[in-house]
Formats: sequence, structure tokens, C-alpha cells
Amino acid sequence: MDKREKLLQTALELFVTQGFNDTPTSKIAKEAGIATGTLFYFFPTKDKLIISLYLKLKGQAAESINAALAEVKSTKEVIKTYYTESLKWSLGNPNEFLFLAQFSNSPYLKKIGADEISAQIAPILQLFSLAIEEQQIAENDVNLLYALLSNQVFGVNQYLSSNQFSKKAQHKIIEDTFSMFWRMIER
Repeated sequence: MDKREKLLQTALELFVTQGFNDTPTSKIAKEAGIATGTLFYFFPTKDKLIISLYLKLKGQAAESINAALAEVKSTKEVIKTYYTESLKWSLGNPNEFLFLAQFSNSPYLKKIGADEISAQIAPILQLFSLAIEEQQIAENDVNLLYALLSNQVFGVNQYLSSNQFSKKAQHKIIEDTFSMFWRMIER
């Protein structure tokens, strides 16, 4: 692992356990075993470090989800796959998911350009638009549908993470909760 990646990994662990405000860059550098000057070489400010980590993790999640989407054809199945793969990724990457949740509920989100945010969520918004056009789901603001889906993923992740379920039970809960979500938005 190169120095930049070591800093990002250490920052992830510290931000998740201590929060953004209680994690000074000096501690990240020290825990990573890397000079503070080297940290600032890669990330001139703490904000740049936090935003870089966010973009990296969002990219990893999207890559994982998009790989599964390549196999699916119907609009409903694509939305279901997006939902289930989001949960699989979050359960398989708990620290990464906690960081993304923390970031999304922080002032740092406003530091991401609107274009970047739009690019990240555009594919799922397009899916919702297509489902509306195909009259599979009720006509609603696609941004509202995205908010509902995102919050459901977060809530179900919290529920599954807080309990000891077998893989089979987890799978059933994911299936059942998608069915509930779909019934809420279907036409």
C-alpha cells in the first residue's frame, strides 16, 4: 500500500471512530507512520483529505453496484439490484458505509460540487424516470424517490448491522424490505 492509500485508510478508521472534528491531521499522519508534511503533500488541507476519501469510497461503491447491474434487464429488477447491491456493499464495508453516512450528514457534503453530486446519482434518477415512463411506478419527483431509497438502504443497513442474522435471514429481510419499498412507489 502506498503512502497516499495508507493515509486514506488510516483517516477512514479514525474518522469513523472519532469523527471529523476530533481527528487532527497530525494524528492521522502519526497513526499511519507517515510524516505530517507528507500528508499535506497529498492532501493540502483536512477538507481535501475528507473529500478525497468520500469520492474514493463513492467510486468503490458505484463500481461494485454497477458490476451487478450489467446483468439485469427490466427496470424493476435494475432498481431492485441497485437496492440489494447497495446493502450488500454497505454490509461488506461497514467502516466505509459509516464514513459515507457521516459525510452525507455533515457540512462537507456542501463542499462537493453540484455537478459531482448530480453525476453520482444521475443513473438512479434516470432509472426512476424510466420506471415512471413505463408506468411501473407512480409519478413522483425522482429526487424524492432517491431520498426514499437511500434512507431505506441506510435504515435496513442499521437494522441488519445491529442484529445477528444468518446470511439467509439477511437475504430474506433485504428481499422483504425491497418489496415494501416497491409497493410504496408502484403505480
